Amino acid sequence: MTSPVHQRKLKLIEFTIDGDRFECQVNKWKVVNQTEDGEQFFTYCPDGAFIEDVEPKWALELTFFADWRSDGISDFLTMRDEQTVAWQLDHHPDVVGEHVRWSGLVKIKAPDAGGDARSTEMTETTLQIIDKPAYVRI
Repeated sequence: MTSPVHQRKLKLIEFTIDGDRFECQVNKWKVVNQTEDGEQFFTYCPDGAFIEDVEPKWALELTFFADWRSDGISDFLTMRDEQTVAWQLDHHPDVVGEHVRWSGLVKIKAPDAGGDARSTEMTETTLQIIDKPAYVRI
């Protein structure tokens, strides 16, 4: 049986870090599974192959409009550099049957600052997710 195509544009998220909401500053996001494949080992037994598990490695890649106000995302991340805090990202929160959530802990990394003259200031950063993020259907 072939499943028909289903597509949806990325339009709306709900995004919090340490309880503060920042979805309106976010321009691009990705929850990235960076976990490497486990190493396969063999023995001379008939069923003597196994794969050694590895530790999960996940990241949250963000591109956002820089906001250096006291409650802006750029200032928030810079002030909390190297701290571990809770995060939550709700994907398609407005679509019944497709609303999903990732959450967990991230280690904050202060973003870069600056850019080209006369351009809109954008910032990219990658936050390392501690362990594997929780994933639930809402």
